[in-house]
Amino acid sequence: MSGTLFNNVAVIGVGLLGGSLALALKEKKLCGRVTGIGRSQTRLDEAKRMGAIDKATTRLSSGIADADLIVICTPVQHIISVLPDVVRHARAGALITEVGSTKTGIVRTGEAVAARSRAFFVGSHPMAGTEKIGVQYAQPDLFKGANCFVTKTPATNMSAFVRVCDLWRALDMRIVISRPERHDRLVALVSHLPHLVSVALVNAIDGFQEDKNLIKGIIGNGFRDTTRIAHGNAAMWEEISAENTDEIGATHAAFNKALEEIMTAASSDKRKLKTLFEAASNYREFFDE
Repeated sequence: MSGTLFNNVAVIGVGLLGGSLALALKEKKLCGRVTGIGRSQTRLDEAKRMGAIDKATTRLSSGIADADLIVICTPVQHIISVLPDVVRHARAGALITEVGSTKTGIVRTGEAVAARSRAFFVGSHPMAGTEKIGVQYAQPDLFKGANCFVTKTPATNMSAFVRVCDLWRALDMRIVISRPERHDRLVALVSHLPHLVSVALVNAIDGFQEDKNLIKGIIGNGFRDTTRIAHGNAAMWEEISAENTDEIGATHAAFNKALEEIMTAASSDKRKLKTLFEAASNYREFFDE
């Protein structure tokens, strides 16, 4: 897909994701102008210097006044809190979406406030990013080849839904259509739990109080690969974990059960232990086919 999809785009929160989105939209000529909105003028000036945005402002109301697409690229709890103001200041017909890693609370809020306005809301979650934070790490190809959830509920406006799907497809993403609750269960399994396991593993090793230089010298690629994501944005993951507690709790219980099964087999049933290892290896191999 090519050609202009939107005239004026407003990106609220010009960090890694917001900056990458702005760069991608401009590189692919999918919009006429991008306005960046944030709380730090210094960071907005950096985004403008990089060519990610054409205009910068710390005032939400003026930044989104003439936007036909508004994308909120901030932490999940801020998305929920700012949505009423975004909808209130959006022009009639404006399309509002966001990039939150949880969807139930965000979509519930977005649809409720949009129902009382002439703007449209559709939830999104582009599953792209790195452990880095900040607009200085933004890259226009960040979304290429990655999955993007787009939520659909009985309250979803179908025209707005199609336009949001078109947006992410134009950035070379694969669209996954899902109910908000289903999204939160799936990402708890494949994203949130793995991150928490990675963090727990690092903290557990730290708890042994071994010399850090020694540990650094003996670790291999397995440890580095498994724990790379533990170096993520702590504030962002604090909010994600708080917003998706129930689903993460369910996956945590399943993980504990699976680990306990392995530990029990290791001490009493070597044949079963081998079966568990083989089952995991076969399941993981499927993803590389």
